[in-house]
Amino acid sequence: MSSLATTTTAAAPFYPLSDVNHSGLVVLAAVIFLIYAVLGVGAKLIIRFNITSIKSHDVILLVGALLYFVQTVCIIVACNRGIGLHQDTVSAHDYNQVGKLIYCSRILAIIIEACTKISLCLLVRQINHTGLLKTANHILGAFIAVWAVSGSIATIFQCHLPRPWLALSKEQCPSRGPIYMYNGIINILTDIALCILPIGMMWGVHTTPKRKIVVVALFGTRIIVPAVTIPSLSTAAYLYDNYADSTWHIVPSLIWLQISLGLSILTACIPSLKGIADSLLGATAVSAVQAPYNLRTNNKTTGIELTSLREPGSTKHSSTWAAARDVSSTQRGRSGPASGAESVRGLTDGVVHVYDEIDVQFEDNKRTSASHDGSIESAVSEYHQHV
Repeated sequence: MSSLATTTTAAAPFYPLSDVNHSGLVVLAAVIFLIYAVLGVGAKLIIRFNITSIKSHDVILLVGALLYFVQTVCIIVACNRGIGLHQDTVSAHDYNQVGKLIYCSRILAIIIEACTKISLCLLVRQINHTGLLKTANHILGAFIAVWAVSGSIATIFQCHLPRPWLALSKEQCPSRGPIYMYNGIINILTDIALCILPIGMMWGVHTTPKRKIVVVALFGTRIIVPAVTIPSLSTAAYLYDNYADSTWHIVPSLIWLQISLGLSILTACIPSLKGIADSLLGATAVSAVQAPYNLRTNNKTTGIELTSLREPGSTKHSSTWAAARDVSSTQRGRSGPASGAESVRGLTDGVVHVYDEIDVQFEDNKRTSASHDGSIESAVSEYHQHV
């Protein structure tokens, strides 16, 4: 009885890697870090919807994530057209398409980086918006906005019109190298500033050093971004003098660019992911409290009020209600201004300890914004509400 011989043939890879084709490396880096960014943004939005509503910094970060998806598509299509190949093997039509796609991707990259930075600035603003920190945050945000506009315009007009995306010679596109370096250096400096800003944010907060370190470390993960941006600049020397084989020499800088963009999105989400880590570890410290209440100044008295952030009838905050019922809802402060240090000193282990210097009121409404003109010590509570 004869047996039928069956043979199977492995499918060819989508992006074969060889000595003359490195496009697969760019696609791999682009897809992997896009997935990381999507997971980070998804987790952040889940936490946001579970606790309260979308904030302005969430919207800006979401816009940046959507633009990052478009930018990644541009890079992948460019790899299909000739990125990773030697330029003499790429047709004139494909080379023109590659130029357009890389041109668009670099403009989008500037906007994406700016979105993540401004998102973090707005997050810091909602946590602590007082004193010198407020001024420093405004200056940094304005500087980032100016850089985003100037960097985008410079990139748009980096080469002679009517084809600013096509760099065939140094005479036609003499500024592409300096403009790329300008954007990269400003990108690095602003990321470093964003790592320093949270130190000032937590400096005057009355809490344990450990909790200060945790909050600063969450924002400090941003330092990874300039660490991977530097290689993208050091591998871009071809922009100054090599116009004959740019489709081949661009591969390393594109890989580092996609890594830096993905990490930029992800690190902007990390402060909000602290709640997931605490839930997995069973932490009950104040940094893990996601109570549906917000401490804000009371304009009618000299104290603060405890405002419900859940809708009426919600059952998700029963434990917090139980803790709060022990406090009289009509307790009035003594004469003279309330002490901000004492009013939030006991905000630990999921229980709000309220002293007699403050006025406590419960409001079952949908208000999610908080006034930060009161004591700086409320920054601890604000951090967990707004991240």
